[in-house]
Amino acid sequence: MDESPLPIIRDITGLSLRYRALWRLKFLGLSIFGPAERSVATSPRERIKWDRAMMVLRAHQAAGTQPDEQTIYTTNRMESRRPKQ
Repeated sequence: MDESPLPIIRDITGLSLRYRALWRLKFLGLSIFGPAERSVATSPRERIKWDRAMMVLRAHQAAGTQPDEQTIYTTNRMESRRPKQ
């Protein structure tokens, strides 16, 4: 299992300016005040990176376009850890 940090998705398809600004603030807050280093599966910083990648993937699917490789890679890495609904 790859335990390297997930990349921050550069693609902004489907992400509003407000969402992106709040996401950056949340990520910064978790970087400063968040928990100590954790594995990729339990880190809140990695979780918000994955959530962002999932939103971009869904926006591409709705638009009928192809997401970039980085988005697909990020969503696939955490897919097995997705909470059951």
